[in-house]
Amino acid sequence: MNQKLPFLLEIVWLIVMIVSVSLAVYQTMQTNFTENLLLYVIAILAALMYTSRRFLRKAREKNQSPN
Repeated sequence: MNQKLPFLLEIVWLIVMIVSVSLAVYQTMQTNFTENLLLYVIAILAALMYTSRRFLRKAREKNQSPN
């Protein structure tokens, strides 16, 4: 379970990013950009969390692999 948790959290952040970008683009088509700025900020933060989680998981896997 301990090794699956970082991957699961990575997937959660990816889903949050995709949903928030989709919702932000849809809402921007309905209204204007400034009313939906928070959704874009959430999408950017989720993308940053996803990339940092992925980087940390890959680095951890590299360090744990037997040489």
